[in-house]
Amino acid sequence: MKNLKLKGALIILSLSLLLSACSVYKSVDIGGVDKVDFKGMVDNKISLQLKVPIKNPNAYKLKITDMDLDVTINGKYLGKMKTSSDIIIPKKSDEVQIFPVDVHVKNMLGTMSMFYKLRKMKNVEMQIVGTMKVKALMRSKTIDISEKQTISL
Repeated sequence: MKNLKLKGALIILSLSLLLSACSVYKSVDIGGVDKVDFKGMVDNKISLQLKVPIKNPNAYKLKITDMDLDVTINGKYLGKMKTSSDIIIPKKSDEVQIFPVDVHVKNMLGTMSMFYKLRKMKNVEMQIVGTMKVKALMRSKTIDISEKQTISL
């Protein structure tokens, strides 16, 4: 019986230490999109790689497991942006991360026409609005996103 109480006390102590460690959260700084690399088109899906500077001062990695973002380029709706795989942001890092994403478009012909017009441009205005799901340790959080910026192609 004494051994059972000791195990229970150790479990409670471990959980309280874990939860208190989770509350020591330092803000993650996410910069603007540095560059967009076109990777290909299949059906109504455009594969891109976004290069984004991210500073994670925390002692644990972050994992972006889901994105549901509406993308607008130069004021014209492009489609829904989703992650093509989980994105890992290493602990104690300050570097450019690569975000492999897929943009699902409704009208591929219209989208191809828009990209054809954009091909000679060096910069475009990109707006993203939606949500992103992030996991750290054993917790997950859904973050609202609303960003508008000029990016280089």
